[in-house]
Amino acid sequence: MHRVLFSGAALAAALVITATAAAAVSLTLTPSSVQQGHVVVITGSAGGCAVGNTVFIISRAFVHTHDFAGLPAVLAKVKADHSFRTSTRIPVGKKAVLFRVTARCGGGNLGVLRHLILRR
Repeated sequence: MHRVLFSGAALAAALVITATAAAAVSLTLTPSSVQQGHVVVITGSAGGCAVGNTVFIISRAFVHTHDFAGLPAVLAKVKADHSFRTSTRIPVGKKAVLFRVTARCGGGNLGVLRHLILRR
């Protein structure tokens, strides 16, 4: 009987740890400092966002292929492990400044902010 209780407790703890890990959110820009016309790879974890949903990565540094609330956005699909990955080429002619990069998914802000340094 003690063995069953221990196994049940261990299973419950594993479920809590798994749920917590799935809820983690991240956003990475590689490189985080780039020249105009070069490519930035965007990766991250969408936390609790449903598999197959679209992540909107939003920044004035991006081209206006897709928009979110009037701002340029790059799109990525949430994979089974809640990760996402995409890339974008920074347009030539963008001003060399520090740009904010945020992300949204499932109708909500993921709560991450990164900065992309654009060099000439």
